[in-house]
Amino acid sequence: MTAKAVLQNVFARGIMTFGFDVASRRLLWRDRVAVLLYHDPKPEVLDEHLTHLKTLCEVIPLNQVASQGNGRPRAAITFDDGVVGNADLLPVFVKHKVRPTIFLCSQFVGRPAVHWWLLPVAKEAGIERLKRMSNQERLAELEKYGVNQIHEDEATGLTAEQLEEMRPFVDFQAHTRFHPILTRCDERECEQEISVCKLEIESMLGIECEHFAYPNGNYTDREVGFVKAAGYKTARTCDLGWNDNRSDPYRLKTIVIDDDATLPWFAAQLTGIPVFLRYVRHARNLSGYSPQF
Repeated sequence: MTAKAVLQNVFARGIMTFGFDVASRRLLWRDRVAVLLYHDPKPEVLDEHLTHLKTLCEVIPLNQVASQGNGRPRAAITFDDGVVGNADLLPVFVKHKVRPTIFLCSQFVGRPAVHWWLLPVAKEAGIERLKRMSNQERLAELEKYGVNQIHEDEATGLTAEQLEEMRPFVDFQAHTRFHPILTRCDERECEQEISVCKLEIESMLGIECEHFAYPNGNYTDREVGFVKAAGYKTARTCDLGWNDNRSDPYRLKTIVIDDDATLPWFAAQLTGIPVFLRYVRHARNLSGYSPQF
């Protein structure tokens, strides 16, 4: 176990010892919906998480997030980006009888393309630095390394065959075309990333695409407006919190879960405390809103 994991488990034990986990379920979670956000967890990790989660709450599809509560906490499972490793999770979904939502970047799935932040040159240039640039500046920076918007090499996204195999068990939805930071895009770029992604996913999979997730959790009223105009029914943020039938459907809150979280750390993250403290450190406010670029 790494030093980081040891510290996390010590912190998690403190949360349990002082009863913050029970208090959060009774006072905050109640009969509302916790939308959990993963990216690329290993099957054995997700299996352990879901086994524990189902002792605490009912697991529901994301499209039921606004349904009337039944007095018991509920949770919806979501994944961002549609990376190829998500295909290995299918047996876990089937085993636990959960229907997760995977938000796809439509130009990085179903083809041998690379999610831009997984490129070695992006890591060399500094992923967080690239995120803070305007979208045109980011693309120009990557082009200096010989990388364009669609870098075809190996498939870092789900393949067409994997998408088809998973479709009966997974709700595939939209996460933009190329995963730019929308608030760093100009008007046309932003609108196209949101609206065309919907059309591409519907064409690719023959489904109705109704839900959207803001890349990196960055959004303003402009992005919300484009999401509404494109015909989506909901949009998920990275803002911390729980949801019910009174929540703004275009600003759904979430709880970000570490892909490699040990079981104690997962239980601690369900309280929202670790994410809240991280947001306070980065955003320097107590709102629970995801740090914005």
